[in-house]
Amino acid sequence: MILFASDLDNTLIHSYKAAKPGDICVETKDGKELSFMPPEAFMLLKEVAGKSEFVPVTTRSLEQYRRIDLGIMPRYAIVAHGALLLKHGAEDGDWRAETLNNLNIQLPAIEQNEYLYDVRYVDNFFIFAKSDAPERAAERLGRFVDKTDFEVRAVHNKVYILPRDLNKGAALQRLKKRIGADYVICAGDSELDLPMLALADMAISPESVELNNHLWLGKPDLNYGTKLLLSVQARLNYL
Repeated sequence: MILFASDLDNTLIHSYKAAKPGDICVETKDGKELSFMPPEAFMLLKEVAGKSEFVPVTTRSLEQYRRIDLGIMPRYAIVAHGALLLKHGAEDGDWRAETLNNLNIQLPAIEQNEYLYDVRYVDNFFIFAKSDAPERAAERLGRFVDKTDFEVRAVHNKVYILPRDLNKGAALQRLKKRIGADYVICAGDSELDLPMLALADMAISPESVELNNHLWLGKPDLNYGTKLLLSVQARLNYL
């Protein structure tokens, strides 16, 4: 079985701020269109999902993930940075119990300050906040959680406080074992995706991420999401 695990934001889907005419809306909230896919990528995803076990792997909360409609219903989806698993859209209770059993999720108390705002406790598994100075915020928080079971990650204008053993790679390894996948393709765009990408037999990322294994196909003017799916489709055809 071939498993294609992909991050969502800035990998398969993009913000309304980057949307171009003709892009397909895949996420709304309170009537506002939030996320989009190019029509080529939207159609390619259906083809790729028909040839592999397509699994979205996202740091989004359960509620945020459920706002997304990719035009298909993946059999599995990993959300909350690996803490939760959905099967046919419903939460897998055994997966949650295993996560709770394996992790220390007694989250520290973090409040808004001069570096952090919009602090959220995501599904009670980790903490997310926005920051205008994410590296500075991460440095200060790193001292706060030093020698604990948590780590701090700064990604773009966001800061995460995560249980050290909660990551996309560990979650993907759990799912790979559960479903018996023997070949794994992964795609992602940020530091949070690196544990998952390191696990893959084939890893794809934007050129801004330093990885040794890239496969690029398609015209230079194609957007990243379409390039990514053309690359995956080519590998599936090869296999």
